[in-house]
Amino acid sequence: MKKTLLSIGLFCLSFASNAQCSAVATLNENFENFVEGAFPQNCWTSNDVFPRLSIATVGGSKVVQTYTSSTPTTPIYVVSPELSTMDGNHKLSFNIGAPSAPGTLKLQVGTMSSPTAYTSFVAVGSEITVTATSAQSNIIIPASTTQKHIVFRITSTAPHSVSSIDNVVYEANLSVAESNLTTFKVYPNPSVNKIVTISQDNTFSGDKNAVAIYSLTGAKVFETEFSESTNTLNLSELASGVYVLKINSGDAVTTKKLVLK
Repeated sequence: MKKTLLSIGLFCLSFASNAQCSAVATLNENFENFVEGAFPQNCWTSNDVFPRLSIATVGGSKVVQTYTSSTPTTPIYVVSPELSTMDGNHKLSFNIGAPSAPGTLKLQVGTMSSPTAYTSFVAVGSEITVTATSAQSNIIIPASTTQKHIVFRITSTAPHSVSSIDNVVYEANLSVAESNLTTFKVYPNPSVNKIVTISQDNTFSGDKNAVAIYSLTGAKVFETEFSESTNTLNLSELASGVYVLKINSGDAVTTKKLVLK
């Protein structure tokens, strides 16, 4: 009885915090800061609750664990926090395992327009047959102005199948971004003094360009605008590390990895 009340309390608490969530630019989630038991938590949501969905410790690591119970064909949707951009230049990777799956357990990655709009689900790529332990990487999430969430949809052909989702990363696909959009140069990169110059080539139109820098957790740590062909940024207030730099110029978006030493 106490465990049931605790699960309900955690669900209500996490639901209240989810209502105050802000959009993020990237994901790098290993679920270690989640509380074992109830789901949703920390801006991750679902159409299901405990016991079909929970945070559990598997092999010493916390994971999102799904349990198909007696209705294996009823999908369980695991929904990410809202993303500030789906520009077609970001890729998804994650670990998925089925330590206990008497039938065939299937996972379909997709996107949705809101945390509860399950009819808006749009599949990305092919359905995955989940094995005991496997990793998926370099799944390009298509550009969209309406879809806001990455979704994991899980079904099984038999009851009582268990799966675990971990290490979800949604980040800029630098090879795509840099090959498609090469009008900007960022240098020096890495920067040893945290002074960085952004320059646009001789097609510079004079339009105002917006610059934003994000940490690898998706937090925006710097933003500015410039309307010259060359602009120098003093980033001395940022800690040393790896960041994602995003430049919006009209309809074009350039995303680059930025290293500050």
